[in-house]
Amino acid sequence: MSPSHRTDTTLPSFIDEADRLRAFTPPFAFSAFFSPEDTLLCACASEAALRQIDANEPRIAELTTGSGLVGLRMLQVNQSARLAALDVETTAVSVATENAVRLGLSDRARFTRADLWSSSTLNTLRAFNPDLLICNPPYVPEPSEQILQIEAGAGLDGTAHLERTLEVASDITPEILALSWCSLSDPAKIIRLASRAGYALDSLFIVVIADGEYSGSVHEYIRTLPHAYINEQRETLDALATDGSVRFAYLLMAGVFTKSDDGDGIADLVQRICERFSSEGLTSLTSIQAPIPVKAWLLNRRDELELRVILHGK
Repeated sequence: MSPSHRTDTTLPSFIDEADRLRAFTPPFAFSAFFSPEDTLLCACASEAALRQIDANEPRIAELTTGSGLVGLRMLQVNQSARLAALDVETTAVSVATENAVRLGLSDRARFTRADLWSSSTLNTLRAFNPDLLICNPPYVPEPSEQILQIEAGAGLDGTAHLERTLEVASDITPEILALSWCSLSDPAKIIRLASRAGYALDSLFIVVIADGEYSGSVHEYIRTLPHAYINEQRETLDALATDGSVRFAYLLMAGVFTKSDDGDGIADLVQRICERFSSEGLTSLTSIQAPIPVKAWLLNRRDELELRVILHGK
């Protein structure tokens, strides 16, 4: 991949990427909790990853699939691809299976209930032998005294699901990974864990968003974490909403990871991006110099609402 050097003076709106979601309006259904911005960003990274696979009939595995949207989107992008997707919630598996039928994709998609940490998950993935492994997991740091819902909390530093995903990746060795994480959850740690699993960050996608239902509920805890990066400057908060509803901003991140023996160096880049955002705000993202492609957007409250309107049809 060629180096990236952003010199824009403003960040584009993430709503510009929303066309990917227009096929997933009612009667497409969602599981109990759904975050369209996380899902859309993961879809962007997953599409970029899928384009790099040479296989005629690429095999795609998706962990923590939820409604199945990202995996099903990949089947729309590549009409020869096959999908094996897993989720711990029975309801999510049922919803995703019905969605595949509604979209006419059920012949190439299989949804299974499985715990990410179970041996059955490893056995299923070994048998499927995916070319691409996707995971858009829960990522909110979870205080020991405040257990969050299953769709949000991811351990004390918010990395539990991705740590396990990378353990799985080191075992089944897919050609390429598409993962989502955030600046609340020790973002450089994810890159280092990927490196130990044999993968290096190949391209990076970033969205600046406002605190949400779960991240906002642990705001004070996040402030105590040494590797959680937020921005509370008025200029940043006003760019996200002018009504005072935003307490802090943070970075959603997603990336394409390819097999490499030398992935550790990019962790320092991700750390610098997050540190600069924490201290300088939005301007830090308009001139990113990096040895890999980096794309950054802003999603304000108005556009966040528009995403939900697109998906829910009202």
